[in-house]
Amino acid sequence: MKKYYLVLLIILISTVASYGQSIYVAESVTENGEAIGAKNVWDIDPWGRSLYIVYDNGGPITGDILYLFIDKFIDGKFQPFDSKVIEVKKPTSKIKYDYKFKDTGKFKIYFVNENKETLSSMLLTLRTKTESSNNKAQKSDVYYDGISMIFCKKVLVGGTPLGIVKAISLSKDSGEVYIKISHYAPLKTNMILVDIWRKGNNSFDYDEYVESKKYKVDPTWPDTFFKYKFYKPGKYKIIIYNEFDAIIKTGYITVTK
Repeated sequence: MKKYYLVLLIILISTVASYGQSIYVAESVTENGEAIGAKNVWDIDPWGRSLYIVYDNGGPITGDILYLFIDKFIDGKFQPFDSKVIEVKKPTSKIKYDYKFKDTGKFKIYFVNENKETLSSMLLTLRTKTESSNNKAQKSDVYYDGISMIFCKKVLVGGTPLGIVKAISLSKDSGEVYIKISHYAPLKTNMILVDIWRKGNNSFDYDEYVESKKYKVDPTWPDTFFKYKFYKPGKYKIIIYNEFDAIIKTGYITVTK
C-alpha cells in the first residue's frame, strides 16, 4: 500500500503556524463540510474502513492543490506510508477526502500546500474491531468527560497533591513530576497506558515520540497518580488511555533546563 511518489517532497517541507487550522477523521461530513463523529481513535474491520479526512483551513484556502501525507509509526519513528494530491475547488475553507484505512497502528496525518509548508497535522490510532469488540465493558472517551489531570511536586498520603505546576526544571526538579488524574466515577480500567510526545524543534506539533508506559490500577479507584522523569527540555503532551485504548485525558507540561 505504500506509495512514495511524493516522498522526496517531504525533505523540502517547512512548517508554518496553523492558527485556526485543524484536521479531523470522521465517519461523515455535512453539506457545509463539518466533520461528524470525529475521533482520534478508531476501530476498523479486518478488511478496512472508509473514513473522511477533513481539513479546515479556518479561512479561504489559497492555491489550487494540497498534498495529503500519511506517515505510520514504525520502529520508533514515523515513516512515509501514503500520500495524495488533492485539487482545491475554490472558494472554500474546507476539503474532505474519502480514505479507506486498511492498516492498524499509529499514524500522523498532515497537509502541505504548494509552497511546501505544513499547514496542520494530527495523530491517529487505528485498531481492529476484534481487539475490543468482545469486551462489553469497554468505555468510550465520553465516559471520561470531566476528568482532571494535574502535575505536582508531591502527592501526600491520601492522594492530596502538593505544589501544582505547569512547568518543571531539569536542574531544580531533576526533571521529575507527579501526574495525577481524578474522576467523579470509577476509572473502570485495570491499567492505564501513557504516551509521551514532545514538540519537535521548529515544529508546531507534538510529533516527537518519547516513550510509552503502563501502570496497574484498581478499576474501582476514581483517581490515581504516578511519578515521571523527563530527561530533555521542551514542551510535552501526555496522553493517558484506559486498557481498551480509549483516551482518558490529555495534558501538557513544559520542561526547562
